[in-house]
Amino acid sequence: METNTPTSLGILLKDATDNIALHDQADKIVSSEQTLHVQDMGNGLLFVYEQLRNVSENIENHLIFQSAIRRFYKRSLSFGFNKDPQGLAQELVIELTQAEYLKNDSTPLSKLAAIDTYINEHYRTYWYLIKHYKSVRPEIAQKWMLDILTVKTEQAFNNPVRLLSFAAFAYSHFSQLIKVSDFLVEGEKVDEADYSTVLYIAIHKALLKSNDANVRSGLFGLYGISNDNVEHLVEFNKKFDYLSSLKTTAKLSRTISRNGAPLRILRATFFSKNTQINGLRIDNRSHILGQVEAQITEEYGQVQKTVRAGVIKSIIFLLITKALIGLIVEIPYDLAVTGAIVVFPLVINLIFPPVFIAFTALTFKMPSNANKKAIVDYIETMLYQVGNEKPQLKYFQVSGRSYFFNVVYAIMFVGVFYLLAKELLFDLHFNIVQAFIFFGFLSTASFLGYRLTLQIKELEIVSRNQGFIALIRDFLYAPFIFVGRKISYRFARMNIIAQLLDIVIELPLKTVLRMMRQWSTFLNNKKDELL
Repeated sequence: METNTPTSLGILLKDATDNIALHDQADKIVSSEQTLHVQDMGNGLLFVYEQLRNVSENIENHLIFQSAIRRFYKRSLSFGFNKDPQGLAQELVIELTQAEYLKNDSTPLSKLAAIDTYINEHYRTYWYLIKHYKSVRPEIAQKWMLDILTVKTEQAFNNPVRLLSFAAFAYSHFSQLIKVSDFLVEGEKVDEADYSTVLYIAIHKALLKSNDANVRSGLFGLYGISNDNVEHLVEFNKKFDYLSSLKTTAKLSRTISRNGAPLRILRATFFSKNTQINGLRIDNRSHILGQVEAQITEEYGQVQKTVRAGVIKSIIFLLITKALIGLIVEIPYDLAVTGAIVVFPLVINLIFPPVFIAFTALTFKMPSNANKKAIVDYIETMLYQVGNEKPQLKYFQVSGRSYFFNVVYAIMFVGVFYLLAKELLFDLHFNIVQAFIFFGFLSTASFLGYRLTLQIKELEIVSRNQGFIALIRDFLYAPFIFVGRKISYRFARMNIIAQLLDIVIELPLKTVLRMMRQWSTFLNNKKDELL
């Protein structure tokens, strides 16, 4: 039965969008305040470098700006000795503007003052922790400080009201459907008082693809954590690090992600930066659901573009990484063992992974119209009272594991790798190093391709029927996806390529450009003195 009566979630959506509209109006107020003008000095060079650096880091697009801010702080703040960080906000804005993260003449001088305040406040807290809390290792204190400082700085440029409002909305929805106690992994201890925190962390990671810095900052605001109460700050950060790393949290996050398609559509419809909300009529059911349906169509098209861009980015990432591995490991090994460069394996290792991921992309299928209808129907039960219908979880995390299937998976894992190793070593005459490199890059390409398919699955609420070919494909790819996931996460932690770029290119490049700016300012001042 059709009804315009909103549920509690529908009312919450109305309140959230009204709040967003108020913030939008405040942001539109044009200020006559003076803004910072940045000289065009090395802008193109910095922009090109940042694109290369971002590809090498292989992170989510919405975290790129935050990553650039964090790298600036890690490079500019002294963590070895206490050095007064004067004027860093201006240097930060200059660097971000030259790299085209910010538009020139768009940053008010008052914002620089606010960011300088953030820097001084968190930098002082870091040194207080180092001096008075010996149980907190310096690298941990540095991570805590950089997490909050980086996010607060980013939020000075990008109002977080949409993100935080959506997180609260999603929490209200899933808190009605999920019992955290049902997801506890054996051997892990979580106090009942922390269930809400675990759920909030899982929602952030599943639906917002937040890193620890964003989730930590969100909880800072919710729990009123501040630098004024350092003991409370330390206690909270330790607990957050523990809860965020739990297998329980990861398990819960997977279930939320698998059931997250309707929430993602609602976010794109009503919480997106590109969405202008003014006086949402939640009682106009047909209009609201029409907006939702139109947004699903748009998201289908957008995910196609995102996947294509992801394929290109993954190919570039593989080529850059493989080229460096070849120069550092493969070619020196060939010269040391055989006295010459073995071209065939070198070329295969360079070309095959990018070709593989490009071929895999051809098998991707977009969600169906039946899926669209299912999402609209689900959202209707979320926002409106439709008889006795209520939202239900569509997918559940399997709690138990079959011993038989584990054995079959292990045999499959060993068998697939054995057959490929036999082919490489005996038929194609790869040496052991070349074979390991092939395994590593094929596994990485498989995982990157699988991760791209997840972007499509994130919009699905209807299960697909797996064909026989798809089952065989999954059977063969599963071991490589597993290994590729391990490699990618280990690489993300170490990220040797990004560290090399930071040391070899970024540090000298940005130091030289800063000195050039300072020299130019000095000369201009000298000219003024002559007048």
